[in-house]
Amino acid sequence: MRHPIAALLIATTLTGAAAAAETKPAASKARSSAELSQLDQEEQWVFDPKPGRLDIFYDREAVERVQNEIRAKGAKEATDPDASMAGKASAGNADAISLAQQEQAHIEALMVARKYEDVVKVSDSVAKRLERHADVPEVAKVLARIKTYRDQADEAITRNEAQAAFDALALRIQGILWSQTGARLVILSDEKRALGINERVKDCVIINIDSDRVDFRFHYKRKRFEFPLYVGEKPKDAK
Repeated sequence: MRHPIAALLIATTLTGAAAAAETKPAASKARSSAELSQLDQEEQWVFDPKPGRLDIFYDREAVERVQNEIRAKGAKEATDPDASMAGKASAGNADAISLAQQEQAHIEALMVARKYEDVVKVSDSVAKRLERHADVPEVAKVLARIKTYRDQADEAITRNEAQAAFDALALRIQGILWSQTGARLVILSDEKRALGINERVKDCVIINIDSDRVDFRFHYKRKRFEFPLYVGEKPKDAK
């Protein structure tokens, strides 16, 4: 026959176990619902970085692809000297094109400022530096323009020298004479008689006589120049 206390303990234990068995499925079900709710929230979450945020992540595949391309290029240049030389030549051509464009702008500025002697010097210097890149189309075009500027500057220098040589003759027109036949004559200082068209005076030839102006043809360095003088005009070097 069982003891009454022992029987009471057994009954209590069985009752607690049964209650625990009933409580465990309910708690497990509640926990599963909470986990599913959290997963739903995580799936709906969208990454929205703040403006100016520095992103520490990078594309590892892109990095490795670039590194592989660099290694492949280096290996090709190591085994193929022509490819290496072509790369260096391309870089050299780019530098030559940039230099040519800069020097062209410099020479154009000198032309505008009428610094013709500087144009000639700079043009000759640039032509020597870019001569070995003359086969590059862009450089060849710039060199052609620079040569044109150089020729124009040289002509301007020669003309200025011719003007100075003509002014040194100190010609001065005192008046213009009209004849009955319609021909005109010019009275020049230091000349004993009036002169007409196609007559020479001090290394010049009179080519036109107007009402207040006379045009002279003057030769300098195997080139022909035409300079006008007006009645009463003093030579530029005279005071």
